[in-house]
Amino acid sequence: MSKLQRLFKNTLVLMLANVLQPVMAFYLIVVISDLMGAEGLGEYNTIFNYLLIFQVSAAFGLRNLLTRDLAQNKENTAKYLVNGSLIALVSSCASAGFMGLSAWLISDDSVIITGTYIASLSLIATGVGDVYEGAIRGYEHITQIGYAWIVENFARVIICLWLIFNGYGIIALVWTYVALRFLKVFYYGWYVNRNIERLIQKLEWAFVWQLVGKTKVFALTVFAVTIYWRADIIMLEAIMTEREAGFYSAAYRFLAIAIILVDSFVNSLFPVLANLHVEEEDNFQIACRKSLRLLVTAVTPVALLASLYAREVILFVFPQEFEISIPVLQLIIWTIVPYSISQIFAYALVAAKKQHIDLLVNVLAMLANVILNWFFIPRWGVMGATMATFISIFIYVGIQFPFVYQKTIVFPTNELFSRFHKIALPLLVILLIYFTTPGYSWLVITPLAFILYLIALFVFGGINKGDRALLKRLMKR
Repeated sequence: MSKLQRLFKNTLVLMLANVLQPVMAFYLIVVISDLMGAEGLGEYNTIFNYLLIFQVSAAFGLRNLLTRDLAQNKENTAKYLVNGSLIALVSSCASAGFMGLSAWLISDDSVIITGTYIASLSLIATGVGDVYEGAIRGYEHITQIGYAWIVENFARVIICLWLIFNGYGIIALVWTYVALRFLKVFYYGWYVNRNIERLIQKLEWAFVWQLVGKTKVFALTVFAVTIYWRADIIMLEAIMTEREAGFYSAAYRFLAIAIILVDSFVNSLFPVLANLHVEEEDNFQIACRKSLRLLVTAVTPVALLASLYAREVILFVFPQEFEISIPVLQLIIWTIVPYSISQIFAYALVAAKKQHIDLLVNVLAMLANVILNWFFIPRWGVMGATMATFISIFIYVGIQFPFVYQKTIVFPTNELFSRFHKIALPLLVILLIYFTTPGYSWLVITPLAFILYLIALFVFGGINKGDRALLKRLMKR
C-alpha cells in the first residue's frame, strides 16, 4: 500500500472513530438524564470534567514526540517505549493524585468524590496508552487506534446502558470506563509486541532524563492548546450564566464536529510528514502544500453551507429558544477554515523539529484568546465569545505565518494565488443554488449544493489532473 493510500485509509478509520464517539456519548447522556435525573447527570458530568482536565498532563506530551521520532528513526523503538512508559507512569500517577485532591477540596458530594477517585485510576492507562499510540502512529498503523477507540466506545455504551437499566448507579459507570481504558492499553501492548517491536529493553536513566527534556515542550504545548480551546466556555459560564453558555455550546457543537474531521486527517498526515522531512524533503514540501489546499477546498463549502443554513440547522436540532445560537453558528463555523491552515502549519513545524516555535505560537495565541474573551464577553455576551474565538484563530495563524512561510513550507510564488479563482467560482455555485431555491428543504439542498460544488471544482480546474489521478487510485483501494 502506498503512503497516499495508507493516509486515506487511516483518515477514514480515525474519522469514523472520532465521529462515533461524541454521538454515542451524547446518547448515553440522554439516557442518564432520563433515568437518573438532573442530579445523576450533574454527578456524571462533574466526574468526567475532572478527568478531561487532568488527562492533559497524564502522558506529559509524549505521544507527538514518539510519533515524530519513530516516524523518522525506528531503530530505538523499544528504548522509547520502555523509558517513555516510565515517564508516563510517574506523570499519570501524579495527575491522578492531584485529581483526587481537587475533588476532595472542591466537592462535598460523596458520589462525586468517590467517582473521581475511581476515575483517576484511568489516568494511568491513559498515560501509558498515549505512549503506545505515539509508537503506533509513528509506524503509520493508525487504523489500529481507530478500531480500538470504536470498540472501546461501543462496549462502554452497551455495558453502561445495561447497568443503568438494571438499577446500577454512577459509580458502576465510572468503573466500566476505567476497566475498558485498561483493556485498551493491554491491547495496545499486545499489538506493539507482536507487530512493531518486542519490548525487551532495560531502563536507561540517562535516556529517561533526555526524554523528559525533549517532551516538556510538547507537554506545555498540550496545556496551552487545552486552555486555548476551553477558555471561551469556562469564561462564559463564569462571567454570564449557564443559559448563555448553553446557547453558545449549541452552535459550537457543529464547529466541534468539523474540527474532528480536520483532526482525523492531520493526525493521519503527521507521521507521513515526519518521515518525509527526513527522507524526501521535496515530497515533504509537496505534501504540505497539497494537504493545505485540499483541506481548505474541503472545509470552505462546509462553512459556507452551515452559515447560510444556520437558522434551519439550529431549529432542526434544538427548540425555538435557541434562536440566539443562529448568529453564533453563522460566524463561528468559519473558524474551521483558518483552523485547517493552522494545523498543517503546526504539524509541519513539529515534523521539522521546530516544536519550540509551535509552543511559542500556542502560548501567545492562548493569551490572546483569554484576553479577547475577558474583554468581549462582558460587553456582548454570547456573541462576544463567538467573536473572540473567530478573531483568535486568525491571530494564531498570523503568528505562525512568519515562521512557516518560505522557511518551513516553501510556496512557489506562481502557486500561492494561482488557484484562488478555481475554488472561488465553485463557491459561487453554492450561493447561486441558495438564492434560487428558497422554498426547498435544506436537507435536500445542502447535499445537492455540495455535490454541484465538487462538479464545479472539476470543471473549473480546482482539482487538477494530479489530484484526479490520486482520487482514482484511492477509490480503487
